[in-house]
Amino acid sequence: MMTLKALGSVLLVGCAAISLPVSQAVAATADRPEPGKQGETVEAEAGKVLATPYSSGVNVVGHSDIGGRTGNLAMAWSGACAYVASGMTIKPDGQLLKLPVDATSGVAVIDVSNPAAPKTVRYLQDKGAIYATETLNASTTKDHAILAASTYGGVSGMGGPDEGWLSIYDVHACADPKLKSEIKWPEPVHTITISPDGRFVYGTVLNPFTGAGGIQIMDISNPSSPRFVGKFEATRPDGTSFPFAPHELVFSPDASRIYVGVTTSQGADAEHEFRNPKPGVPSPAAVGQDAGGLFIFDNSDFAQGRADPKLRLIGAAAHAGWHSPARARIGGVPYIVNAGELGACPGAWPRITSIADEKNPKIVGEFRLAMNRQENCPTPSTMEKATGGIVGRVGTAATHFQDVDDADNTRLGLFPFMYAGLRIVDLRNPADPREIAYFKPGDPCMSHVRYVGESGQIWFACNASGFYVIELKPELRKSLGLAVPRRAR
Repeated sequence: MMTLKALGSVLLVGCAAISLPVSQAVAATADRPEPGKQGETVEAEAGKVLATPYSSGVNVVGHSDIGGRTGNLAMAWSGACAYVASGMTIKPDGQLLKLPVDATSGVAVIDVSNPAAPKTVRYLQDKGAIYATETLNASTTKDHAILAASTYGGVSGMGGPDEGWLSIYDVHACADPKLKSEIKWPEPVHTITISPDGRFVYGTVLNPFTGAGGIQIMDISNPSSPRFVGKFEATRPDGTSFPFAPHELVFSPDASRIYVGVTTSQGADAEHEFRNPKPGVPSPAAVGQDAGGLFIFDNSDFAQGRADPKLRLIGAAAHAGWHSPARARIGGVPYIVNAGELGACPGAWPRITSIADEKNPKIVGEFRLAMNRQENCPTPSTMEKATGGIVGRVGTAATHFQDVDDADNTRLGLFPFMYAGLRIVDLRNPADPREIAYFKPGDPCMSHVRYVGESGQIWFACNASGFYVIELKPELRKSLGLAVPRRAR
């Protein structure tokens, strides 16, 4: 499965040289179609790392088991490096388990300058990194290269007494992050996102069953001396505000807008579906596939440095997904791709929302696997019945984070469907997305996914099997009208 020796190229970004992976021709990986229905995990293989993954339409370029550890649930990247967080793992019964600290704990720094042989070079174990889990983000431009890691918050018992720490790193030398500062959020945050200009870190305060929360903002314009700006609710056009429970957000390129996945809220906002009918009681109404949706905020007050800033709510789309919004532009039209997460069969799946009219965003399409259809679901287990479907059995096909190949010229959706692996989807017709390829190693794949435009390679991480670099097969790229990297011709 390994490939010929790879080469690295260098891209000059400002004054910093950042290596980007550009390999020679990749040895072909034979397709091994999954048995059963699309996305189905056979009972005997549930939760197990397969000796040979199921795959279709992809070549494996490289792989690292990240020191043989488990709990690889989130990934960020800068230059030729990937950063994979740990802190908890998925138990055989589908529940979360906090991991003990050992030599491989924290954020793994993986040098991918040779994509055929990704190398874990160190583990960041600072206060914010040791239990980051999915509270991780990086941002790289010609002016900055920043990695931020924060203790995973909003999940009882996962953060411990040090819950709420944020660690800021300079990653101009991406394989050798330099800790610049550590600071504690007033409240623990669940996910973090760095603004496009590198000036701020936005952290979501998530209380999904009560609708309480908001977005905390940290000023990191001086990475060595962060400054807490405040916690912000959703502000209506009339100037009144209300708490809401955000999971993750994404910025517009100019930071004038933020698109936020929201589970529930305490506001009398236009979309009553953002309320939990039984506040404080865990239920699918708060975190299921049809829960919450998308909030669109005017973020201009922060982007332009105005006094007394507010997050001004522009529009909302109920049932448009609440977990991980990703920007997409298809045929010149702007969209958000988002979904719920986890849950019992039929799980969760991406939905595509047009934001051409910000005040009235509309769901225009969705992508489901066969196992995301109720008629294909097995009889609910005892655990699934007891949790009302919030916790699904091992093997359930349910998406986690959403990503695309290019937010400004989108062709591909990159969707980790937990036990169903990474599913690669043609999004060029947003009303009718079609799967074109997949890679399924058996254990849950949950991380964000990177598409490297220069090489066409795809990076992601899975809970126990580790970090992967794959690519679409050249003949598949040709059939889709996608450019084939020169080395693969």
